[in-house]
Order: sequence, then structure tokens, then C-alpha cells
Amino acid sequence: MEFLLPALLTIITAATPLLFAAVGEMVTEKSGVLNLGVEGMMLMGAVGGFMTVTLTGSATLALFASAFAGAALAAIFAVLVLVFQARQVPTGLALTIFGIGLSALLGQSMIGVAYSGLPKIAIPGLSSLPVLGELLFNHDIMVYLSVILLLAVAWFMNHTRAGLILRAVGDSHDAAHALGYRVNFIRMLAILFGGAMAG
Repeated sequence: MEFLLPALLTIITAATPLLFAAVGEMVTEKSGVLNLGVEGMMLMGAVGGFMTVTLTGSATLALFASAFAGAALAAIFAVLVLVFQARQVPTGLALTIFGIGLSALLGQSMIGVAYSGLPKIAIPGLSSLPVLGELLFNHDIMVYLSVILLLAVAWFMNHTRAGLILRAVGDSHDAAHALGYRVNFIRMLAILFGGAMAG
């Protein structure tokens, strides 16, 4: 248990940003678009957030800056794919390469700068449980938000009219267009949401 508990805690912490990005990309894919630029958007979000928190000291501003940086890169992808009809796979791969290069350039001045991270929030009563308390109920706000986001998106996709429309656009854009839905606009929103979550 002395080895297993720290290993599981590390897995949960490392999986949190991946869960945000995966949920965002899932929404994008449900709209009928494949964005392979997720890694580039994640890197831009990381650099944008880290620069913001080191300059302002505000973790909240940093989270918004991260989401904005990811969404900005996703907007480039959306314009190329939806407006100029570029192919999705090579455009997404190019976006990843662009994000890797730009984040490295922008983050050059931040090398060696440290940030202590977000404070842990212990849930009263539950965090004192043996093993499970430390494992599930003593994390920073982003871990809790990732679980809430997953449940909220699952509910949105399966139990709302907007989720049904999004899935209809992905399943048959011609039928959705014939029903009067703005396919490109819906896909644009899904791509921007995916970019913000990756960031």
C-alpha cells in the first residue's frame, strides 16, 4: 500500500489534463470533425496559463488564459477546415506542429521559473477515510472539475435537445442541414469548446 497509494495519486494527477482534453475532443468528434491538433492546443494552453500565473499570481486568470489559448488555436483549425475546406487530418497534424513550435518559442523566457501549484481541497468528512480519503477526496480543484465536466458533458449529450442536435450534425450533416440547423456554426462551437478544454 505504501507504493500503491502514491502511484495511484500520481496517475490521477497526471490523467486530469488528459481527461479535460479527451472530453473536449469527444464533443468535437460528435459534431463530425476530427481535430488531431489536441497536443498543440494543450501545449499552448500550458504556456499561456503558466505565463499568466507567473505574471499576475492569479490561478483563476491563468485557467481562463489557458482555455483562451487553446480556443484560439482551435479557431485557426476551424477556419481552415470549415471555411476553406482543408482536410481535417493534415490540418490537425499541422496544428500540433505549430503549437509545439510556438509554445516553445513563447515559453523560452519561462525556463527555470517555478510555480507551487493549486492548493489541495480536502472534502470534510470524506478526506479522513482510510485510503479512499487520500485517494479520492484530497485533490486540487481541477481534479474535481474534471469529474464534474465529464458528468455534465455526458448529461448534455444524452439528455438535452442541444446535445441531440450536435450528435445529429455529426451523424448526418446533410439531414441536419435539411432540417434547418446551421451545421458549420454548430461545428465551430464544438471545435472551440474542444480547444478550450484542451487548453
